[in-house]
Amino acid sequence: MMDIAGTARRNWLYKLAALAIAILLWVYVNAEQQSVQTFPVQLEREGLEAGYVLDPEPPTVVELRVKGPKAIMANLSSRDFRARISLTGAKPGPLTIGVTVDAPSNVQIISKSPAELSLHVDVLETRTLPLAWEFKGNMAAGYRVGDPTLRPAEVVVSGPREKLRQIQRVGVQIPVGAKESFTRLLPVRVIEPALSDDGRLQISPKSVEVTVPVLQEMTSRTVAVQPLVTGTPADGFKVLSTRVEPANLSVTMPAEGFADLRALATSPVDINGARADVVKDVNLALPAGVRPVNAALTVVRVIVTIGPVFQPTPQPPEEAKPATGGTTQTDPGKEPGKEPGSGAGTGAATTSGATGGAGTGQQRR
Repeated sequence: MMDIAGTARRNWLYKLAALAIAILLWVYVNAEQQSVQTFPVQLEREGLEAGYVLDPEPPTVVELRVKGPKAIMANLSSRDFRARISLTGAKPGPLTIGVTVDAPSNVQIISKSPAELSLHVDVLETRTLPLAWEFKGNMAAGYRVGDPTLRPAEVVVSGPREKLRQIQRVGVQIPVGAKESFTRLLPVRVIEPALSDDGRLQISPKSVEVTVPVLQEMTSRTVAVQPLVTGTPADGFKVLSTRVEPANLSVTMPAEGFADLRALATSPVDINGARADVVKDVNLALPAGVRPVNAALTVVRVIVTIGPVFQPTPQPPEEAKPATGGTTQTDPGKEPGKEPGSGAGTGAATTSGATGGAGTGQQRR
């Protein structure tokens, strides 16, 4: 009969080696069936009393590294885990608290990040603050901005007491550079001191409507008024003079673009076919942006004096003048070219009919 016990004692070394191989094979096969994965899980907080706030705010996500059988791990997602911190009974001041994770069965949590949080519990306060503003940018030459209108003019700010008490001003930053008035919706932020937006301060409303008037820089000047006359008078008439009342006018105008403006024209005054003076009240032809200092002086009076055209009086022709070389004067009653005494016979004939010249002379004496 075979000695089984003796055989077993003789082969113990082989048996031990076989057992070790079996254990290693089991470990290997079992390891091959395990899987390691990482899941981001939303961090929940619970138990914080009303009127308290965490400062700083804890992270919103915890990263879990887990291990489990492949068959189970293949069907897992972040929704199958729960990460939370319990703030029940927490009071104002520093607080260190661990993150608790709930995981499905047969799944092992290898690590969690963060595993512990250092927090500060503060009192939640609310303040109503007036809005300030500041301009950013440069205006175009000849333009300026007026004071903006903000609707609403106040906001409500809530947050940790310690941080809220640091705030000195909240408001909006207004970009400028436009040449026309504008209205925009702008975000509200803490102006002073400059605080980073970490979510611990809540501003309501977050944006406000801002209306900014943009104005042109104006200057004033006295300019002449030039009447604009069109047409011509009737035949035989002409324009004797033209004048306007007032002859000069004080106006305001933009500082830019009107450096050469020295006179203003009127609307046209038609004198076509006129036979008498023309008097008309007409509007000024004002360029865009130019306005009289006296707003009522937008109408001026143009007076055009019309008169007849005078024809020159014709002059009689001049008498012929003697030839050059000497002039002779003739006595009145004498015919030119006759010697003295040659008219005695004529004189005698007209008086007594005698033909002698001596008799005529004696008769006159």
